[in-house]
Amino acid sequence: MSHRTMDWLMLLGCVSLWPGMVLAEVGSFTDCNEYFYRDAEPRGFATADTAEICQRYSNLYHFATLYDRPQRIPRWSAYTLGDPNCPGQAQKRSQWFVEPQLAHQDKSPEMKTEAESTLSLDERRSSQAINQDYEDTSYDRGHLNPNAFQCNVGRTATFTLTNAAPMDPCFNRIHWSKLEKTLKAQLSGSCRNVGGKPYLVTGAVPGDTEKIPREGEDKEGDRDRPYNRVSVPSHIWTAVCCDHRDNNRKFSFTFIGENKEASSLQIIPVEQLNTELSRLYKTPGPVEVFADDCGSESQKGQEVVSAIYKALYNTFQNFITDFYPQLLPPAKRSRLDRETTQVMTSTNLDKKKMQLTGIGFLVGISSMADWHSQFEKTYKQDNLACVLAPAAAAVAEASGISDRVCTLQEQKHLPNSRVTASGWSCVGQACEYHGCAYSWCYTSDSDDWNYCCTGKCTVNPVSEVYECSRGDGSTIQCSPQYSTVTISGKPCRADHPCGLYEEKYFWCYIDYKGNWDYCCSPQHYCGYHGYDYLWCYIQDPAGSWEPCTL
Repeated sequence: MSHRTMDWLMLLGCVSLWPGMVLAEVGSFTDCNEYFYRDAEPRGFATADTAEICQRYSNLYHFATLYDRPQRIPRWSAYTLGDPNCPGQAQKRSQWFVEPQLAHQDKSPEMKTEAESTLSLDERRSSQAINQDYEDTSYDRGHLNPNAFQCNVGRTATFTLTNAAPMDPCFNRIHWSKLEKTLKAQLSGSCRNVGGKPYLVTGAVPGDTEKIPREGEDKEGDRDRPYNRVSVPSHIWTAVCCDHRDNNRKFSFTFIGENKEASSLQIIPVEQLNTELSRLYKTPGPVEVFADDCGSESQKGQEVVSAIYKALYNTFQNFITDFYPQLLPPAKRSRLDRETTQVMTSTNLDKKKMQLTGIGFLVGISSMADWHSQFEKTYKQDNLACVLAPAAAAVAEASGISDRVCTLQEQKHLPNSRVTASGWSCVGQACEYHGCAYSWCYTSDSDDWNYCCTGKCTVNPVSEVYECSRGDGSTIQCSPQYSTVTISGKPCRADHPCGLYEEKYFWCYIDYKGNWDYCCSPQHYCGYHGYDYLWCYIQDPAGSWEPCTL
């Protein structure tokens, strides 16, 4: 096996033991088609080494799993939402079930604890994960079919290692857990309670070729234990389909996250997930999670999905508020709260292209014209600045959205800000009147100063330049925050985004040695604009121009 695998790190075991026996049938999905939308299993995932399992417990089928024997993790589990109200049930167990049929095909459908199994240790290890693989490691046994989505015997049936994959504890217990809780509530209210039936498929993408190095020494008596057996997924994904007799009320969407502590989340249409999974799983043909993509284009469905998007993103905002209070001072937490409200109430943003990063939002943009239109709309209507970022490989890879991104920020030209009208940062004090009739601040330790805005920096329709009030009844030319990339595609210095800085043209420093470059005007963008070369205006109103690079 060449994939990234789970190795020995530290103990993260569970404490309670549930007695009982789980049954499963390997080799066909015939008896559990009810867990597939339109009775159609996900296509394109099966290989010669995968096993089809109808997970059965107490003479009932509960969900379906496609299990990857060599990687010893499931490729996916398909299930429906159980009873949403079943309080007081245990959440964990220390010894999960294994599937004897994966070691040798027989007629018995029994899935048992390892202690109850008649298989030898080598036989159990031969084609599946066992409990020992998860002991003394830094990984959780992460459910694909979540135990919290099921009740009673259905919940017990989820505690089988054929339904588990190694997950980073922070990802599993915080990121993914919060998503599952939000998803359960939204599907109950938006689908199940209004006559729909929620179908879900959750999958694990086997990791890359890198193996996790061993840390520390083996425990006494554990020196013969084999390691590097179980593939650690690079990504975990869930596809959701709400089937309804009224096609206009059907909807679907998916989300996918990286299986790591600092995980990012993408919420994308089913069609896009199909393409992404084909790439990640390296399948020889196309992937289809749901037949006909489950009404992904219905108008009513899009309204429901928008509400779910908002709830899921608010979950991540709440995660930051709940778990990072020591990292974010109150001022930054307040700013993030305001930005979240602005972003989620905007009607100008395509939330399918957006994700929440550590302390802010990124939006994918398909072209410079797309960005310029986005910038103007959000700036005028939402009081948000869509600040263009360099199209560097690291930025594009981190975003997972598109080749270019902009960061969404609260506009800087506000009372008590620390940025002057022309873009300089204040030194030692914020923008205030400081005994004068106008707002100002020092911009250096040598008593250089600059006017500040007391209101929004907007385009004057007469002069066609950005202007703002300076607090004494007069206006001053100002520089909106709009880009951190120059006309030649170079990133601006981190503390010096594109701006006027008391010049007639827009520019920024690109290093700390005094080197600088022009920037396109915020009222223009790098494009052909009817010519056979790329160019843009570098000042307002339209005047001086320079060749540029997309």
